[in-house]
Amino acid sequence: MANPADSLESVVIGDGVIVKGAFTVPSKAVINGVIEGDLTAEEVLIGPTGRITGRVSAKLIDVRGQLHNTIVSEKSLIVRATGKIVGKIHYSEIEIEKGGEIEGALNQGGEPVSSTSATGNAPQQAKPIGN
Repeated sequence: MANPADSLESVVIGDGVIVKGAFTVPSKAVINGVIEGDLTAEEVLIGPTGRITGRVSAKLIDVRGQLHNTIVSEKSLIVRATGKIVGKIHYSEIEIEKGGEIEGALNQGGEPVSSTSATGNAPQQAKPIGN
């Protein structure tokens, strides 16, 4: 069982719940409802019915639902078979299950200071491989 102290620093947005605003969660955010706004947490888990429209920043992001806007994953980004991400994606490491969808710009490493890099390299476009 999880450490009870961890649950005090976590949040769960249930299926059917819609919240708006900017949220900072010290530990884990489990999203099965809808967030219209920004979310910063240690871990973000988006369930199959979850949707976030706004900037999401976390060490670990696990997507079974939908993310729209700017996504910054400091450590690991996992897009499950039912997951869909649309927007600017910054990640250290990424895993995309068959059926997972990504639309937008992928950037490995930290979030850039500006939209154009000093080397002039364009962001990569990606689609899952392996049928």
